[in-house]
Amino acid sequence: MKITVNGKTLDAKPGMSVIDAIFAVGDDVPYFCSQEYMSPIGACRMCLAKIGAPRKDRATGEWILDEETGKPKIFWFPNPMATCTTQVMEGMVVDSVSEGVKDAQNGMVEFTLINHPLDCPTCDKGGACELQDRAYEYGTGRSRFQFDKRHQEKHHALSELITLDRERCIHCKRCVRYFEEVPGDEVLDFIERGGHTYIGTLEDGLPSPFTGNITDICPVGALLDSTSRFRGRNWEYDHTDTTTLDDPSGAALRVDARTGRIERIKAGLNPDVNKSWIDDGTRFGHEYVDSEDRVTLPHVRKNGVLTPTTWADAMQLIASKLENAGEHETAVLIRGDATLEEGVAAKALAAHLNTGRLDVAPRTAGSVLPSGPAATLTDVATSDGLLILGDPTEEAPTVDLRVKDALKGVDPPELLPHGVPIADLRLRERMPRDHARLTVLAPYRTDLMKHAGRPHVYAAGSEAGLLKALAARAQDQAGDSDFAAMLDGTHVTPEQADAILTQLRGADKPVIVWSSFVANDLDADAAARQLAQALGARTLILGPAANAQGLERLGVTPSHDRYDHARTLQAVRDGSLKALIVSQLDPAAHAPTAAALENLDLLVVHTSFMTATAEQADVVLPARTPLDKDGLTISAEGRLLPVNAAPVEAGAALDFTGLVKAFGEAAGTRLDGRSIKNARRALAAQLNLDFDLADVPQTGRLLPAPTGGRAKAVARTATAQPAGPALVTPSLMRSEYLSRNPKLQKERGGEALTLHPTTASEHKLKAGDRVALTVGGYRRELTV
Repeated sequence: MKITVNGKTLDAKPGMSVIDAIFAVGDDVPYFCSQEYMSPIGACRMCLAKIGAPRKDRATGEWILDEETGKPKIFWFPNPMATCTTQVMEGMVVDSVSEGVKDAQNGMVEFTLINHPLDCPTCDKGGACELQDRAYEYGTGRSRFQFDKRHQEKHHALSELITLDRERCIHCKRCVRYFEEVPGDEVLDFIERGGHTYIGTLEDGLPSPFTGNITDICPVGALLDSTSRFRGRNWEYDHTDTTTLDDPSGAALRVDARTGRIERIKAGLNPDVNKSWIDDGTRFGHEYVDSEDRVTLPHVRKNGVLTPTTWADAMQLIASKLENAGEHETAVLIRGDATLEEGVAAKALAAHLNTGRLDVAPRTAGSVLPSGPAATLTDVATSDGLLILGDPTEEAPTVDLRVKDALKGVDPPELLPHGVPIADLRLRERMPRDHARLTVLAPYRTDLMKHAGRPHVYAAGSEAGLLKALAARAQDQAGDSDFAAMLDGTHVTPEQADAILTQLRGADKPVIVWSSFVANDLDADAAARQLAQALGARTLILGPAANAQGLERLGVTPSHDRYDHARTLQAVRDGSLKALIVSQLDPAAHAPTAAALENLDLLVVHTSFMTATAEQADVVLPARTPLDKDGLTISAEGRLLPVNAAPVEAGAALDFTGLVKAFGEAAGTRLDGRSIKNARRALAAQLNLDFDLADVPQTGRLLPAPTGGRAKAVARTATAQPAGPALVTPSLMRSEYLSRNPKLQKERGGEALTLHPTTASEHKLKAGDRVALTVGGYRRELTV
């Protein structure tokens, strides 16, 4: 439809808001309450404009014409309209620049500033404040209100992570709407009325894993990140757009650093992935990067003591020790959040050392590559039948939010010339959600179960039996009696299971998401794939580390004919391994492995901190963290994404490509992966990519689905089970860095061990006790 905005003609799509039409023609209009991906409510009254439209004669159905021009007559609304809640219509005329409109906008700026404190010089939002900008652009610079401003509580701690300054709040309602509309956790609201109104909560703190996003969307300095308060002004920060390596979602981040230190992390914009939201673990879990005990220099052991040295001397020692190493006597072990370039370097190093013992940890027993149609996060957000197996809120938090998008039944908005629509009129406050679309199966109560039409807690460890039953029923291979027998002991009844299948069969776009609970059990993994095939569902497999899919595509994760991680550690214990190079992992946290590491001829540890393994090492090499290294990663949906280093003071720390370059120089050879540029040439060839890897956009690029995962998954080494069932409660945090993230630890409390009271009694444990146990071969200290 044709509309006129400030004298310019625009071909607008039906349903577009007037505010977006104004921005689409290249003009500006002020606003405070509107926010991308949230409902428009017209609360701040800043986006006022003079709006008119033609009318049709009710008797004839023809346009009423202007007698002078012969064109449809424009009937103007009597008062300025809020453009964020007004929908365009054929022939509409919008005026946002005339003197009368400017006076109305100036008046709203004046009203907004009546009670706002003039503390811009001490406000963290100074230089990035929407109210500052609008007051400068649309205000008169004078106020007719001379009375004393309202005084309210300042520096109110909503939680250990977020501070509220109530005097600065302009009641735009962004934060209140955010909690209700995005994570679905209604924890904030307006309290009192009129001039006494303030934002508050009746809860103790902010009980949501996505609270930090309100600091991004607050238009003023009312809501602040406690980890960065008073640390710097916005123009002093170096802004780095990157991708999270905390989980496999591929969420976009903006890392703000100053004087070589990371001060804060904000959500980046990626419409196809995380939109503009991130979880609290990613946002506030950055303090470890600047920890004072970070390893910044290479060390070699001399006379039993680790002594600082140079990279050249350390590598000369390593090269000489490995020069005569026999076949398979050396192992290379890297972490699952290593970049693709680091994976190329690790493969090249393993090939040079003539060893097949190359592996990545943590990883699952089964493949993380889909065997059928792969689901993107957009597929998840538009699905009308979702089956969630596990707890994506903890393993890939962005998936949690995209699942909740699906319940609204509103497709992601199309991008406009100015980007994401500022006011999507399809969204509204407290809009109904179709909970019947969602089924959640997990061995404990999860956050997503609150939003599911069919939430079921199954017996821990019964994943294979439950999925085999569902797959057999979906393939019409299980009668009623057999079906009931297969479900026995799973805590899911045949009626509940049939209801799950009925919903998925009736869906036009079914999607199944599963996490490590399924992928770590080979039988469960196979059954989940059979179930998806039988239902014609797309699948999204959440790996246990950020680049799990990328490293498997690259071949770093071993197939059935190579050594797996468990066998690598077993080789350490049985003495068949002579040298171990381990990057950003701590196998010595497992006591039997720690004792066996003493028998190695050479232990090289590439790490950011002095772990238990580093304390035993012959050589310790400083490593870059996920926030200060460059590279590429592949997310769970198969999206190739760039990782960019924030300008952090990290001493002589290098990533694994730097390690391989230094080793090659000491050994007199040039290995693939010796630099980012070199690794990308090898990477393009190995993954059959026909585009320049240096030009991958920040929003990423979806890769074609792989032809198949590992030919045969690796059988895991059996480990002793505790006397009673126990679950390590996820915490949205990287456990190895928790002690170095004090604010996050204080807010979230540390890792917990959840026990049934009977089991706790058998082990003579009570709430609050600290216990140590081995999980997946690693020692964990937890609170009951």
